[in-house]
Amino acid sequence: MTLITPQHLRHALFASTFLFSASSFAITNIESERLNNTEEGTTGTMSLSMDGKVGSSDKIALGSALKLIRAYRRDELIAILSRDYAEVDDEVNTDESFVHLRYLTKNTPNWGHEVFVQHEEDQFNVITRRSLIGAGMRYTLTPKPDQHQANHIGFGLFHEEEFYQDSSAQPNDKNARLNLYWAYKNQLSDNSIYTSTFYFQPNVEEFGDEKGLWQNALTISVTTTISLSLTWDVKHDTQAPDGEDNTETTYKNVLIYNF
Repeated sequence: MTLITPQHLRHALFASTFLFSASSFAITNIESERLNNTEEGTTGTMSLSMDGKVGSSDKIALGSALKLIRAYRRDELIAILSRDYAEVDDEVNTDESFVHLRYLTKNTPNWGHEVFVQHEEDQFNVITRRSLIGAGMRYTLTPKPDQHQANHIGFGLFHEEEFYQDSSAQPNDKNARLNLYWAYKNQLSDNSIYTSTFYFQPNVEEFGDEKGLWQNALTISVTTTISLSLTWDVKHDTQAPDGEDNTETTYKNVLIYNF
């Protein structure tokens, strides 16, 4: 069996984490893709997934995603587009879209700064629309790409707007949030890699309004272009919409094609 490269594994991890975040308005995990990603050029992935959620509701869903990244020596541009639509018995039960744009400038091998914008819609979610714009700093503890382990920490600030289906019962929100995170990678073998990412996003104006995400992924190569990713996530939101649990656990198996 031909082994997949570490670069393919990193691409696979991003596709699996992005599918979860885009479909459920969770925190978008960009750092799992950029763990020791210092290679120049254009990369991308396509993925198909089957995932489940245990919490305020249980579900099984199919999804797909397309992601492109253009990396230069000191700069990196990330563009993500997603659109999901489904019908059951001639009735629409899925109508989602997602856009994420991010530009990173590396000031030194360790330090970098970035700006980003994001917009997502889900006609069948309590929160129908969510938009944000922000900026931050990212510090790489292990900047050499040939190392098997990597650690990154980051901090920043973003403005967030959320729009609800029933705005009379749940007023639309506009918040400013800190964005703090830690990202870890460990290459277990030539064809397997483990990543763990933790995000914490408190409201700077309202004590007790906090969002968080702890995401773990194990990716195993199957061929040079096919890999399997197993993920386990814990999402926390102290201000979750009515009817949803503050803490939800998500698990997923993802089959990914790398190009």
